[in-house]
Amino acid sequence: MLRQHRRWAQADAVGRIGAREWAIAAVALLALAFLTRFATFGHPDLHVDETFYFASGVEVAKGAIPFVDVWDRKPPGHFLLFAAIALFSDNYLAYQIAAMLFAGATALAVYALARTLVAHWQALAGSAIYLLSLCLFNGQGGQSPVFYNLFMALAAAVLLAALPRFDSRRGGFLVAAAMLLAGVAITIKTTAVFEALFLGLYAAALQIRSVGFCRTTVIRVASWAALGAAPTAVFALWYALHGYWDEYWTAMVLSNLRKPVEDNGGLQRLWVLGLMALPLLAACGVALLNIRGPTRLFFGGWVLAALVGFFSVPAFYLHYALPLLVSLCALAPASLAWPRTGAFLLGSAAVIPVLFYSFFDFADTREAKAAMARLVDAVERGRDGGPLLVYDGPPLLYTLTGARFPTPLAFPNHLHQASERDVSHIATLSEVERLLALRPGVIVDRTTTVTNQDTAELVRAYERKHCMLLASEPMMKGWDIEVLVYGHCRTRSPK
Repeated sequence: MLRQHRRWAQADAVGRIGAREWAIAAVALLALAFLTRFATFGHPDLHVDETFYFASGVEVAKGAIPFVDVWDRKPPGHFLLFAAIALFSDNYLAYQIAAMLFAGATALAVYALARTLVAHWQALAGSAIYLLSLCLFNGQGGQSPVFYNLFMALAAAVLLAALPRFDSRRGGFLVAAAMLLAGVAITIKTTAVFEALFLGLYAAALQIRSVGFCRTTVIRVASWAALGAAPTAVFALWYALHGYWDEYWTAMVLSNLRKPVEDNGGLQRLWVLGLMALPLLAACGVALLNIRGPTRLFFGGWVLAALVGFFSVPAFYLHYALPLLVSLCALAPASLAWPRTGAFLLGSAAVIPVLFYSFFDFADTREAKAAMARLVDAVERGRDGGPLLVYDGPPLLYTLTGARFPTPLAFPNHLHQASERDVSHIATLSEVERLLALRPGVIVDRTTTVTNQDTAELVRAYERKHCMLLASEPMMKGWDIEVLVYGHCRTRSPK
């Protein structure tokens, strides 16, 4: 099996990548990453979750402990990644530039993976489609997969590079590095475990096929599994030793079990996602018909594992498709073995983002920046003591106004969504009652009907009784929704 792969890997079309080719690909892909994202640089409200990630990173950089002082389901590595970015700058542009660099680096890893199957220009096409498709699926900013895709892509590329020398010491070292990289990906997004598990099982299967099930195999496979689990184990041990095990276990396990499965349009979103990804999926199907040996099993199994991760969280928002793009875009260029069919499918995959995403919408960024500036001004004018509470609105307002999180549940969805009620170690209604008892001086809200009616009634009654409306700004393009700033809540006479 390995001998067959060695013969295949030495084919002319997929020769070794030289330094000059690496440099050209790196410059081209980084330039494309810049071009596809430049218009969004400085946009303060691309997506509520990613601005919360950065605001949380700022808090963690100042000493906040994930799950204790700031709560979300994302693993600890996710918080530390954004904290590392915040150490460079607490300007939110920092995370957008970091996301661009990660996207370009991931595209280069996709290029390396595709080069094991096709010639350089075909691999470059797959990498370019990756960068275009990121924006199509709401990855034009700093969604989690934009970052952890890099570690998973590197893990896959390193494991694939180990195959021709699998029996050697260098091959074993490469497999170990791949497992560690996959383990790091899991600490940024838990659903990466499915792809990581596949990579581990694939390496174990090759080990057994190579030397049989013996003591050496057991030791090797066990060490690889330990390396993959090590990053998560280190975090878990830290929380246990510091007395925060309950907070960690609730965030990583219990909160996911407590949250109900969303049924508000999930199937419709899945249908739309399927249509948008259809050319890439079809190209991968064609590609699998044209490759042989262990590489066919590798790419086919990897795509399947990524799909399992995708369906494991059946909400099916656009950005949930982002983790699929690495394996799909690495495999899809091999469809060009059928030139006309492959060219049509890859061409369609490249055109769809151009048709449905505006890559140069500078006006939207300017308008959002101006609206956010007015919101910041209103928050600062409305302060009269007491904390700032963002009940429903951009959590980046905490960072922009220099306010600290008044609650670990600073992500607004945890306060106003019924599906998030009591999923953390903190009772949601009791926490909102505690926050209002602190008499916040400014409350940020939206003109939406939220689903957690218990907290909404309390907060909006407080707004009516104590506060003055200071600003109302549209912050979500295409939605008839306004962000509202209520201020002077401590000095205004109650109604």
